Amino acid sequence: MNIYVVVEGETEKKVYSTWIPLINPALTEISSVEDVSDNNFLIVKGGGIPGYFEIIEAAVEDVHSIAAFDRLVVCVDSEELTYVAKYQEVEAFINGTARAIDYRIVVQHFCFETWALGNRRIVSRYPQSQRLREFKNHFDVGARDPELLTVIPRLTLTRARFAESYLRALLNERFRNLTYIKGHPGPVSQRTYFEQLVDRYQATGHIGSFAHLLAAIA
Repeated sequence: MNIYVVVEGETEKKVYSTWIPLINPALTEISSVEDVSDNNFLIVKGGGIPGYFEIIEAAVEDVHSIAAFDRLVVCVDSEELTYVAKYQEVEAFINGTARAIDYRIVVQHFCFETWALGNRRIVSRYPQSQRLREFKNHFDVGARDPELLTVIPRLTLTRARFAESYLRALLNERFRNLTYIKGHPGPVSQRTYFEQLVDRYQATGHIGSFAHLLAAIA
């Protein structure tokens, strides 16, 4: 099995490099299509809209024309759209290429950081930070499904930006010398962190869209 993976940003590119072999230990990462042989995965960063769709189109063509690739996996944030609306948007684009390939769409609902908020071990019971106390009092991601997170109105942030801020606050509270910023995911890429997300999903059904990544890579 050789899998061609398209992600949105540098964060996902770095994290998925670690996570994919945890999901499917048979897979080894390669850096270009020319290196594909057997049981490989390639991760390509798409960037934002509209360039992201150009990368998807190129990936579809690669998977169609290079027989060694068995599957395309496209990972994308839903952001302000519903899960279904984003899935259908990407599905319609891929189908519009008129290329017969095996593909999976993984919608990170509503962003990658939403999944990362699923690690209950990083949620302090009694936060010392006033900012984190406000976040937790508004919506406790340790107890409630992070995919249902709402924004504190006074912050005037998108829910994706709020999820990122919440994750950073949790990590700063839990690990004094660690943080989270785009492109430098820190502890989120580690095996133990990934295992906590799997446990959260399996135990509670929370972060349900995370399960689609597990299925796409298995």
